[in-house]
Amino acid sequence: MKKSCLIVLMGLLTFNLHAQDEHQLNLEEAVELGLQNSKSLKASYAALQEANAKLAQSKHDQYPELTISGAHLRVNNPTVETHFGGDTDSGDGEPQSGSSPEVSSVTYGMASFSQPIFSGFRLHNAVKVADYLKTAAELDVDNQREAVIFNIISAYYNYYKLLSTKGLVEQNLNEAQERVKLFNNLESNGVITRNDLLKAQLQQSNMELSLLEVNNNVDVANYNMNILLGLPEETIIKIDTAELANAHIADVSDISFYMGKAGESRSDLNAAQNREMAASQGIKIAKGGYYPSLALTAGYVDAYIPDFVTITNAVNVGLGVQYNLSNLFKGKSHVQEAQAKADQASLVADMKWDGVRTEIYRDYANYQKELKKIQTLEVASNQATENYRITNNSYNNSVALLTDVLEAEVQKLQAQVNEMHAKADAQISYYQLAKDSGILKQEFNIEQ
Repeated sequence: MKKSCLIVLMGLLTFNLHAQDEHQLNLEEAVELGLQNSKSLKASYAALQEANAKLAQSKHDQYPELTISGAHLRVNNPTVETHFGGDTDSGDGEPQSGSSPEVSSVTYGMASFSQPIFSGFRLHNAVKVADYLKTAAELDVDNQREAVIFNIISAYYNYYKLLSTKGLVEQNLNEAQERVKLFNNLESNGVITRNDLLKAQLQQSNMELSLLEVNNNVDVANYNMNILLGLPEETIIKIDTAELANAHIADVSDISFYMGKAGESRSDLNAAQNREMAASQGIKIAKGGYYPSLALTAGYVDAYIPDFVTITNAVNVGLGVQYNLSNLFKGKSHVQEAQAKADQASLVADMKWDGVRTEIYRDYANYQKELKKIQTLEVASNQATENYRITNNSYNNSVALLTDVLEAEVQKLQAQVNEMHAKADAQISYYQLAKDSGILKQEFNIEQ
């Protein structure tokens, strides 16, 4: 009795541990989980924090500079000669040295203040540059977010394709196993030949090999999904294959709609435009070297030398002007460099737009192709299923050969797999079009 209870308890514990390793996910939950744990997205956020810090630094450069310094120094006893008009000559014509105070230490403190007033507009334009680059970093985060979403969608649908293929292969393997059992009995009773039994057994072996390969692919895809979503490696991901199989195939608008949406919503396009504007501001910064710098300055000094001098409340206030004359001939090269960078940024933005239009045209054409494939493969699947039914009936009536039945069964399985894959590929193709149009996040109600 105790042994039975222990076995039951261990069975329940094993079941609970197994259940804990399973994770039921729909597509929306997978996207949400992937966004929370994406390392690439976190890296983009880190780059955004860096851009925010640089913007703050550029603004701080406009604020006053206030420095405080001080020191206490130990010194030797120096020899000090004073040469004033009232000094008396010694007998050899040399001036007579005054008595030198014994100085053993020096203590001083200083404070300086500087407020930029005019710097050739460099500081002002530097803030603009940092602001444009900060905006570009924000757009990079948004672009990376859409890339992460699409990667999760692709992985999810590819995982679904493998699970659905596994289900179809298992179904056909069960049919093959039932056929082998039946043929064993028929062969024992002399109804069919040994050759027919061997053909049925070979078909079963081929199905078992196919299932072995599919199971291996499912395990690899499951592991990769766990890494992508930030789940423990041993987690078994469960998805509702029936829900995806019956998912609605989205209708699409005219291609001009997606071209327009891309121009408005593509984050990488807007990021390239902001970097182009930042590069244009760089030209103004370079030209700022032609102007002098003007600053309000102030200082305070307090010093004490024992037995010699004490200085307190030594304050100075004034205006400081600085002009680097070498910029008259060196500044031209800096301006040319900034202009070249601006030209490059402009070309990059134009090339980016060309690439986006190419992507949208390709995606739109691919989606239309996938829709036509679905129609064709649905017909092919129905034809293969009906062909298998007819051939099997013909074999049962001794009109067809077993080879024809086995071939028809393989064709049915392949047609079913092709149809299921085509529907999944069409969904992936639609999401690819949405991503390249900059509207993918709207499909999942994800805010900026």
